[in-house]
Amino acid sequence: MYRKLWRDNASCKLSQGTIIREKNLMAKFFFVFLVILVSISSTIIVLADPRGAKSTFVARNYVEAFNQWKSLAEAGDNVAQFNLGLLYAHGQGVPQDKAQAVLWWRNAAEGGNLDAAYYLGSCYLIGEGVEKDASAAARWIRRAAEGGQAQAQSQLGNLYWKGEGVAPDNQSALNWWLKAAAAGVADAQYNVGDSYAAGRGIAKDDVQALTWFRKAADQGYAPAQYTLGVMYSKGIVVAVDEVEASAWQRKAADQGYAVAQAVLGFRYAQGIGVDQNGPDAVMWWLKAANQGNIDAQMGLAFALASGKIVPKDEVSAAHWWRAAAERGNIDAQFNLGILYYNGINQKADYKAAAFWFKSASEKGHVNAKKYVDIMREKGLL
Repeated sequence: MYRKLWRDNASCKLSQGTIIREKNLMAKFFFVFLVILVSISSTIIVLADPRGAKSTFVARNYVEAFNQWKSLAEAGDNVAQFNLGLLYAHGQGVPQDKAQAVLWWRNAAEGGNLDAAYYLGSCYLIGEGVEKDASAAARWIRRAAEGGQAQAQSQLGNLYWKGEGVAPDNQSALNWWLKAAAAGVADAQYNVGDSYAAGRGIAKDDVQALTWFRKAADQGYAPAQYTLGVMYSKGIVVAVDEVEASAWQRKAADQGYAVAQAVLGFRYAQGIGVDQNGPDAVMWWLKAANQGNIDAQMGLAFALASGKIVPKDEVSAAHWWRAAAERGNIDAQFNLGILYYNGINQKADYKAAAFWFKSASEKGHVNAKKYVDIMREKGLL
């Protein structure tokens, strides 16, 4: 009775177009990465400066490292200025102060430090320690990219792709991604592969797409691992191999990539590329559903409502259908209406049923409209 999104879902039978659709998810991954830059691991600081402050930092004597780098920074050493900015960003040896981090990165960038220019541009892009300014972000990131800073080249490609701070230009995006990809930047390799898969900025070439996706996947880049799984599942350039597809998508899922977790749930539910296992399906759906993935919320709710692969739990099913319904998913709204109409644990709630049937009906759900009419005829509205 519930509308089943079991085989219709974007699971193991994803279309080639899904590879392109996942670019939107990659963009989110990219901006999360920008936030991480501001609190990047201390290892980078150690590698950045060969002076005496290094040993004190390695010993985790952050206050002394701060003092030593500050003296050098005030004397105009742009590497020390860059490192001082990182200490302020971390709050290591000094209270955390993003504005001070930006100040020192600006000094270092103006002195020619490419890493600082990249970080400064990233701060402008997300409004961290400075007012958000996409144009200023593009200027500083370009300066770093033109100097050969590979991560900046990758980000500049993203800016051209999104048209953020620069005019949108797929060809320029690809050119910068290619530079970064050649330097081994995983997200740039993924974007080059995505460009080949979409025929965006270059002639469509699935062989090249596979090559670049694999390069990024081998580096542990989750979107590439997931997409490589799609290609094995669909037999794009490679023989169909659901076991191999599952293995790659499991790698992405293990990293917390919600789309891969949702797909892995459907794989376990249907036994595609893995042994069928209801509890494992629910486990992966839960991981993705808790991140807001609607496909996982729908699969989880159906499994709990039907009791086919895990014990029936209509209360929990209602919770997950509601999560998707409140975000506007009309199938979730309809299914939630059915659940309330028939009764959760045999206790009907016609008021709630009518609310969700009407919500779905107003968005064009034909079966929901039929139930609205039935409830009117029965005097339940």
